[in-house]
Amino acid sequence: MSDIPTPLLEVAAALRLLRDLHLRRNQRPVAATIAALLDASRAHAIFALRPSGEQALANVQYVGELARQYEAGGGLSFRGFVERLRDEAEETRAAEAPILEEGSDGVRLMTVHKAKGLEFPVVVLVDIGAELSRSTASRWVDSEGSRCAVSLAGWAPAELRQHAPIEVARDEAEGVRVAYVAATRARDLLVVCAVGDRPWDGGWVSPLNAALYPAMDRRREAVREGWAQHFGADSTVDRDDTIPLASMRPGIHAFEGDEPYAVTWWDPGVLDLDRQPTFGLRREELIAKDGAPGVVDAGLDTFARWRVAREAAVEQGSRPSHRVVTVRARAAQLAESPNIVKRPGASPGDEPGDVPGDTSGDVRVEVVPRPEGIVVGGVRFGALVHAVLALAPLDAPPATVAAIAAQQARVLAADPSETDAAARVVSGALAHAAFTPLRDAANRAALRREVPVALAEPSGAIVEGVVDAAFETDAGWVVVDFKTDADPGEALDAYLGQVRLYARAIATATNRPASGILLRL
Repeated sequence: MSDIPTPLLEVAAALRLLRDLHLRRNQRPVAATIAALLDASRAHAIFALRPSGEQALANVQYVGELARQYEAGGGLSFRGFVERLRDEAEETRAAEAPILEEGSDGVRLMTVHKAKGLEFPVVVLVDIGAELSRSTASRWVDSEGSRCAVSLAGWAPAELRQHAPIEVARDEAEGVRVAYVAATRARDLLVVCAVGDRPWDGGWVSPLNAALYPAMDRRREAVREGWAQHFGADSTVDRDDTIPLASMRPGIHAFEGDEPYAVTWWDPGVLDLDRQPTFGLRREELIAKDGAPGVVDAGLDTFARWRVAREAAVEQGSRPSHRVVTVRARAAQLAESPNIVKRPGASPGDEPGDVPGDTSGDVRVEVVPRPEGIVVGGVRFGALVHAVLALAPLDAPPATVAAIAAQQARVLAADPSETDAAARVVSGALAHAAFTPLRDAANRAALRREVPVALAEPSGAIVEGVVDAAFETDAGWVVVDFKTDADPGEALDAYLGQVRLYARAIATATNRPASGILLRL
């Protein structure tokens, strides 16, 4: 430290800060790293004093929010977050954080496409140098023939060259429609940037030129009244030579026709073009009150109270209002812990649940023999069998089952042996007597398949899952859960617990008894 020259001490401190943040970047949340950088550098105050400081500060805070969203979506590293920001910036998908609510005074910058369907009191059309449309066609689409021709590396197929004039005309017509949309977004006043000496052809606002420029012999005629009474004679700033006769004279130009209207060409000479950019009222107030006694202390006190309130809000928001667990996880917990009563919602010593006639603890196991020669298994095979059972009609012939299995196999990337085995297992199960009650219930419109359920436990946890099948009888509901394990072994208790939880959820929701069937396929 003693060897560092005095002018470089602040630089050394900044490098130490960056070093510390870099070393811990993957050991804490990305948002925490960004917040630490902003706090240590006092960036909030620096941004607030810059031109458009409120927008800059809002954008910085928006980066912190993006970091939280990145981690909530499964982001793993600080480098990954930086790369995502870079990709969004290159693809122009990154947006500024809004600092104005809808209906507030302010200026909104947006593209014409984003403005579709919206209306504003005043609309200003800018960037008139942007092209109305492309001069060459980049693609041709034949919807009837299901063909598409695109140019690649400067080379274009013959079909694209043949239909290029049609595509260029279509693109130009779309540009005209976009200009019309932009011009009709204004409710009270439309402001169009234009060139006073002559119409600018080829720009995206060129379709409006006919409505902006009067006839050549009338461009020097203008009414000087109202706000135009102080206008000069030239629409160009600091022109040294003679004003052309075709140049627009500032003032109000009337247009006749079925619907008469007027266009005001503004005199740029009356504008204060040399004015320095404003830093905002807040900056002026800070500078003006810098010497006032107590202002800084009051501001620090206000900031301290805000920071305490913010930390309290963050702490409160970090505590989940609900704890959601899956049926599989809850059943495994109940099966592994001897201190937890396996009747959902009951405490040690309690009677069976509080649902009238509840029999959700009644679960029987039925086994459907597999066709000979099937030895495949595993998680993917089980997922494939469940997917086919969820889609196949209960009276489907083997050919239909095989077609559904082939389609679902592509989704799950299953190999042909698994696909064939799943089709045979499902076809054999549908023909078994165990599925007769399900078919009868389906004919009575009393069968539910792939039903999401949720059960609120007294502890406050919410247990969520999807029931494979459930059907209603005169005695109540029957829950059916399919399992494809050849030998469930120690997992059988957890499987039975899942069915009990499903039955409990349905019994609670319907106020009717519910029992369960664990159907091993």
